[in-house]
Amino acid sequence: MRGSLADYARSNGVVPLGWAGSTMQMDYLNFGDALSPVMVALGCGLPVRRVPFKSATLRMAAVGTIGHGFSGGETWFWGTGSSNWANPSAPAAEHLPFVPSADSVFKVSATRGPVSERLLNGGGQGSGIYGDPVWLLPRFYAPKVEKKWKIGVILHLSELADRTYEAHPRDHIVRCVVEPEYADDVRLITTVTPISIRSIQEKIDEILACERIVSTSLHGMVVAESYGIPCLYFSPNGAGPLDLDLDPDGGTDRRIVDLYTGLGLKTRRAYGQSRAARTDWDALMRAVDANWTPVDLLDGDALLEALPVDVAPIAARPGETIWEHPVLTGLTLQHDVTELRRADKAASKAAALKAPASPAPATIGAAK
Repeated sequence: MRGSLADYARSNGVVPLGWAGSTMQMDYLNFGDALSPVMVALGCGLPVRRVPFKSATLRMAAVGTIGHGFSGGETWFWGTGSSNWANPSAPAAEHLPFVPSADSVFKVSATRGPVSERLLNGGGQGSGIYGDPVWLLPRFYAPKVEKKWKIGVILHLSELADRTYEAHPRDHIVRCVVEPEYADDVRLITTVTPISIRSIQEKIDEILACERIVSTSLHGMVVAESYGIPCLYFSPNGAGPLDLDLDPDGGTDRRIVDLYTGLGLKTRRAYGQSRAARTDWDALMRAVDANWTPVDLLDGDALLEALPVDVAPIAARPGETIWEHPVLTGLTLQHDVTELRRADKAASKAAALKAPASPAPATIGAAK
């Protein structure tokens, strides 16, 4: 008895999911965003169909800082993050606080952490179940990958000069300059990924091939932490090893605060360095070794059980990995957004014609 979304998935054999996917104008995936349909499919074994964030139709949200983008209809959240701004990409002077719209029904089964929980519940009480779904990835894929690099540096999209498949930092990101003598030891990693399931696997393998990780990418941190790779958040503030300020109103990236407070942590070690300063790679590697401790506080069983459709995890078939499983190879990862919206409006109209009565008033709260 999971609710309306589970009923829909049982009846239709598909999960409607809103995620920040690729458009026809893009020739790449953003690695973290693309893991949203992957993790849902891994957890339930069903195909996943992309739907718009703004819709009157029943749908789900999972991986990413995307909760603030949803409005209208009924949305079920599983491990989702949210900005405190309705328009986070706007100039700071134009930011508007995020408040769930009156025509939205939010069902919150789990969030990335307590910061997002408060936002998506309108300040009310949530389920108390936290965790990014990507934490669960090692349950499905745990390969033995040969280490190729002493340290990997995972860059956020905002730090990249382009959207090519090799990491090219912006000119002002001096801390990512790799001197020739470190070329075989330091790997710059981009989250820009070719549009295919195989490429998602290869990006994970690239991270796993590093002995250590520093990252400004949230999902770079999640992958490294979940697989037990020594890692530190590469903060642009401070100098050298430091304790992250996990106060949501402090200066640390709220995504990182949400992630680690969701694990019950009050502090987490990081490495601070201005983006305008060159990196002492040997010192950075020593700092990772000396300051990282494994995270083992996630209740993965509770997070998986909070999936708002029937839990039926897939397993790799004999002689294969999960990446050859039809539920993953069948995912569509690039969409015509105009067509998505047209199809969604048609589905909304059809549902309205079938409805026996007016929709229930908007409610915001934890899923039961």
